[in-house]
Amino acid sequence: MIRSARYLVWLCLLLGCRSRESASAIPSDGGSSAQAGASAGGGAGEPGMPSPDPPPFDAGSCSHPQVAADCSAGFCKIPAGCFVMGSPETDWGRGLKDENRTAVTLTHGFEIGEYEVTQSDWAAQGFPNPSQKFDSGPSAGQGDCLTPQCPVGNVNWFEAVSFANKLSQAHSPPLESCYTLNGCTGAVGQGLSCASATLSTATAYECEGYRLPTDAEWEYAARAGTSTSFYTGNITVYSKIGPCYPDAALEPIAWYCNNAAGSTHPIGGLQPNAWGLFDVIGNAYEWVHSHYTGASPSGPVTDPAGEADETWPERSVRSSAYYSWSTLCRVSSFSMSPWNLAAPGRGFRLARTLK
Repeated sequence: MIRSARYLVWLCLLLGCRSRESASAIPSDGGSSAQAGASAGGGAGEPGMPSPDPPPFDAGSCSHPQVAADCSAGFCKIPAGCFVMGSPETDWGRGLKDENRTAVTLTHGFEIGEYEVTQSDWAAQGFPNPSQKFDSGPSAGQGDCLTPQCPVGNVNWFEAVSFANKLSQAHSPPLESCYTLNGCTGAVGQGLSCASATLSTATAYECEGYRLPTDAEWEYAARAGTSTSFYTGNITVYSKIGPCYPDAALEPIAWYCNNAAGSTHPIGGLQPNAWGLFDVIGNAYEWVHSHYTGASPSGPVTDPAGEADETWPERSVRSSAYYSWSTLCRVSSFSMSPWNLAAPGRGFRLARTLK
């Protein structure tokens, strides 16, 4: 479904997107981005070839473990290991400062949700369903699909970690809650807002309960051993950034602007990645634990961005949503939102450290 750049600007403002200093920045005048990199293809909006394969990157002793799906009871096990986070300069639409390639070592194995948390999962913990469609503006009638197997949407960061705490408490035997929320008003599923959050451990990696994945864990899990734009291949390069263009590598794996018809979809309807994760690109944006700094880590690094950052309101949002352009569906793409912000198409999946 084709949308104008002005529509995407309106939507981005509504959802609290950052203005990315990026080749994929949405141009306010509806034209091509001044930051856009070299493109293959003819006239405006015409497709070229997929972006070239990534050039060699010296990852030193970083060696990725074997990738194989190991999923049960809605979670997939991901072993400890090393991977290259970020994107090469040849990746069309990449961020200029927050996607530099870095060798990242994760010293803890973890499990991560096979699917995005659904409205059924949410209701099972006794929370009122916040999912909704937009009721006005250019996207009126679009937003969250409203059946039990659709991703829960319209959730802010505090509500996502509240769900994680509740699931830890419901576990048999109970697990420690990873988060303590401070200075809160409202209720989960009804606009919970808090002043800060603290961790029960020094970093998220040490907590035994359910939590949000860190930025590094999310990208490690989403990439599943690949280095291309998507885990199915490289992005198709067009002659300018936006509006919504089709991409052959996205169609089998992601609900995005070209095929989602203005709504999220029930989980698990498209192909998973090699770890067994469904909808890890597209469908709903996913909150992660880490705060957003606007810059890539200086690598190589080990277990990055797992601290509490208890009063830092700008949080990373990964994956992409039903309305996202192909450039924003790239595995390395970052978005940022204030942690109190909730909007349709904004959900999460959980993780838990494995000892």
